[in-house]
Amino acid sequence: MRLNIVTIFVSLFLPWTLFTVLFATVSFRLHYKMSEVCWTLVGLSGLLVVFIGAKAVQNAMMSLGFGNQPSKHGGLVVMQYVQPGKPAWLLFLFLTSLIAVVAGPVMGSNNFTDNMEPYYSLQNLNDYSSVDPTRMRGQQMMDAGRVQFLPGATLDLSKAYAFQNVDTYCVAPISVTNPALGGPTPLASYDFWAVGINCCGGNSSKTVNFKCGAYNSATAHEGLRLMADEPRAFLRLAVQQAESAHMIKATHPLFFYWTTDCLGEMHGYLEKAYRTFAIGMIGFFVIQLGFVYILFSLLGKMGYSNL
Repeated sequence: MRLNIVTIFVSLFLPWTLFTVLFATVSFRLHYKMSEVCWTLVGLSGLLVVFIGAKAVQNAMMSLGFGNQPSKHGGLVVMQYVQPGKPAWLLFLFLTSLIAVVAGPVMGSNNFTDNMEPYYSLQNLNDYSSVDPTRMRGQQMMDAGRVQFLPGATLDLSKAYAFQNVDTYCVAPISVTNPALGGPTPLASYDFWAVGINCCGGNSSKTVNFKCGAYNSATAHEGLRLMADEPRAFLRLAVQQAESAHMIKATHPLFFYWTTDCLGEMHGYLEKAYRTFAIGMIGFFVIQLGFVYILFSLLGKMGYSNL
């Protein structure tokens, strides 16, 4: 016996559509520009799932006989009847839709926080070029997003340091090569720092093996501003320890990812966000398709048709 194709279609595509729409809504620009509208849509989707759940409970009760009470319509006695298999697919629709309205916003929020929020924030910050770490100070560039330092800019790896709190937070000051000294120029205030997480080792009293970003590239002289709030406090602690260990001063430290291509690194956030979204969307569809196949194969074998 054949099962109703419309029922199969709804069971497959409604949860997947809810997941996809909510994943996209929470991941991208609507969340950044109009957060209230974003979460209102999430709430409305939740109400839709509650309605589906209520219908599932109602049909389950009727199939058990609680709703099969005679009612008079135009002098006729009509018995309310629900096909035995209908509560099963309604319950399935409710549960998978519930998963969708929870998983979509959760995954979207993670995608937004990790990728799209830094991308949008960097777009709103200023670009600076030909920045000389020996002359500029951090307080002059608090609004910097992408920075091109002078071609002679380099990392002073001898003054790198790390702070460990579960993860290892690595910092190394940005200076300018001084040919007369044969190394980085000593600065009055080290306000520009290359940073990374879990990319340095060998931490002793004064020695850290800094291997973050393009640390070993002779052509790297660009910095992409660190936008994440969570590691910033630990990176400040690493800078404070570097000040104490190396007898230096960092008045207004700014944190950057050391790179050869700031613009490419920034667009990397966007690429990762879309890749995460595509993988999530396809993955949920495949899982949902598997669940639908299993459920309706069982219902078909049990003889339920036209659900």
